[in-house]
Amino acid sequence: MTTTEFQNPQLGAILRFAMRVRQANMFLVLVLALFMGLSFGGIMIIVTQPLLLTSWSHFFSHPGGTIASSFNTVWFAYEQLFQGAVINFHALRVLIDDPSKANLGIVLGPLSATLTYATPLIVAGLGLAIGFRSSLFNIGGQGQVILGGVLALLVGFSIHLTPILQVPLEMLAAIAGGAALAGFAGVLKAYTGAHEVIVTMMSNYTMIAILGYLLIQPLFARPGVLDGASKAVGVSGQLPYLFSHINSSLLLNVGFVIALVAVIAVQWFFNRSKTGFELLMVGQNPDAARVAGIFSKRSIIICLALAGGLLGLAGMLELTGVDHFVTPNFGGSYGFDAITVALLGRNKPWGVFFAAIFFGAMFSGGEAMQAFTPTNIQFSLADVIQAVVVFCVATPALLVEIFHLRGGARLVSNNNTGGWI
Repeated sequence: MTTTEFQNPQLGAILRFAMRVRQANMFLVLVLALFMGLSFGGIMIIVTQPLLLTSWSHFFSHPGGTIASSFNTVWFAYEQLFQGAVINFHALRVLIDDPSKANLGIVLGPLSATLTYATPLIVAGLGLAIGFRSSLFNIGGQGQVILGGVLALLVGFSIHLTPILQVPLEMLAAIAGGAALAGFAGVLKAYTGAHEVIVTMMSNYTMIAILGYLLIQPLFARPGVLDGASKAVGVSGQLPYLFSHINSSLLLNVGFVIALVAVIAVQWFFNRSKTGFELLMVGQNPDAARVAGIFSKRSIIICLALAGGLLGLAGMLELTGVDHFVTPNFGGSYGFDAITVALLGRNKPWGVFFAAIFFGAMFSGGEAMQAFTPTNIQFSLADVIQAVVVFCVATPALLVEIFHLRGGARLVSNNNTGGWI
């Protein structure tokens, strides 16, 4: 204990707390990354608003007004971003004054939209994280999402069973499709040495072309219509909504529960199962794994097949929980966004879970910000915030230097797992 701490115990406690706060750790890096993203976003708001730029050009004639108007604009934009992603405070006050299902539905709407968008990303991110932790770079997520969705669609409109049988059958078809596509890349890598990045990337273009072809075939196209949209999944094959009894606008469905189960299953797989341990060993030290008798070729195939299966499942969740039919743009950019989600979550199951929710919040909040902000702040600002946050998380040494954090040497990249320690 220093002399100052001995003379003033309260001051000593504050100093010790301040030192602990400055100690570099991944949670602090994530908080600072979000702060950097919001700060950079605020600057982008100011420099893209003509009225604010005009005000700043005459800053010295009215400095207080310039700062106040800039702060108010940024604050209102982020308020809309938050309320569009988590909870609308005005709606909450209305609910308190008038408790009803309709008002409760309005309050839960933003969070429902966030979790609905995040659901396929959680599962897709888990699939890519499995590969990354084993030093296998599966870049074919988009193709695996498409194939999983197409096979789930085929089951969804051609077989009509009770929901308790129909939905699991769609899941099995989607998982099998994604696993087969990614597992094929694993077989090529294991037995021919073909690089998984090239093979899986080319599978994306192949599946996009196949999807376009299938949508104009009688089997998939709507009868008598060739507009690029497929037949719809039967009602028994659609994932039920969790809160439709409150309000029909709440689209959060059972897919989110499936995603939660997937997170827990992947966590158990890596921490408790023999196969998970073998995959980690192959990823971290292939030579040691070979000496230990781990068959690396089998591990490669299993790893990519598991990753593809989860990505196929993500396609099924998007189809049966949200869209209910397929178009040429099916899956959006889920397969590529999942790469960023996996890296932002440090390839850890719960990290991927929260990273996907962050992406969902930026998506739903960005739409609300653009729709309700009088200054017409563009949705792309949410993408800018995402990009800055991901960049800062990917380069923690930069934050360590900017904020002079202590113990920053611990935050080093593990090239084998893609995580941080």
